[in-house]
Amino acid sequence: MRVSRRWPVVMLAAWMAGTGCTALREIPRQDYVERVPKQIVHVLARNGTNYELETARVEADTLVGFLRHGVEGPIEEFETVRVPLDDVQSISARRIDWYRTGLIGATAAAVITTVAIRASAHSEAGTTSTGKEIPDLP
Repeated sequence: MRVSRRWPVVMLAAWMAGTGCTALREIPRQDYVERVPKQIVHVLARNGTNYELETARVEADTLVGFLRHGVEGPIEEFETVRVPLDDVQSISARRIDWYRTGLIGATAAAVITTVAIRASAHSEAGTTSTGKEIPDLP
């Protein structure tokens, strides 16, 4: 059974697309109502307090979210946090950083291509990587 050479490349592309590099990006203040409820957010209050809220939403002039407590056991504990929008310095969320993901993907593709070309050149020449000829089988 012969495995297609495209299979590893397809698997690498799928893996890179699914696990791309992420970076924390600040959400503009005018987009709080639209973008905050869709993701986990990091909130920096003006007094220096940091929050990582699992689910958040903007209600009138207050940011309301759920803060997860790191407790052991099968049941997770959450605390409701209310922060007035006037006390919020910034809200950030993780997003895929396509530049870094592209650089890593291009580097991986270049390495795989180089290895494939070298392996192909050695197999066409009928030699091993040490330069010895491969004997013909009867």
